[in-house]
Amino acid sequence: MKTRIRVLLALSILLVAIPTAALAGAENTPESAKQMKALGNMCTETAGARAERQATEPLYDRLGGYERIESLVAVIVHNHAINPDFKEMMTTIDQPRLIKHVTDFVAAGTGGSAKYTGRSLKDSHTPLDFNDADFLSAGADVVKSMQHMGYGQNEIDEFVCILVSLKDQVVFK
Repeated sequence: MKTRIRVLLALSILLVAIPTAALAGAENTPESAKQMKALGNMCTETAGARAERQATEPLYDRLGGYERIESLVAVIVHNHAINPDFKEMMTTIDQPRLIKHVTDFVAAGTGGSAKYTGRSLKDSHTPLDFNDADFLSAGADVVKSMQHMGYGQNEIDEFVCILVSLKDQVVFK
């Protein structure tokens, strides 16, 4: 239990520190690589506790179901649209369509019954040419959005660990 608390505290500190990796132009730095490695380690160390929570009550339910997930995704998309790292890119995106696809993806991936019918993560992210710093900047938007909506630390940590598990499907450099 003491180790779990230490791991969750360290993960929380990393999540708060994520915005520092979002440097102008979201350039990769040794610090971004270090943060990515630490996030991966934290997710590995908390995998058992996250699996227990998922078995008890799916993350989908703890996120509040489809409509609340849709609201969360809308806040994340808004935060991406005002984030200097993504602002220009977001002006060309059909945001309502993006919100629908991401909501379906999150709902399906967290234990809901939604069906995702969009493109693969690789196909939709390859043209964006994201690096680790971009990934961390986007992750900071997710954390900020979840905090804004009043989600608990367990749900934030679980959501972030899902994102970390998908990193290799969205970051190719």
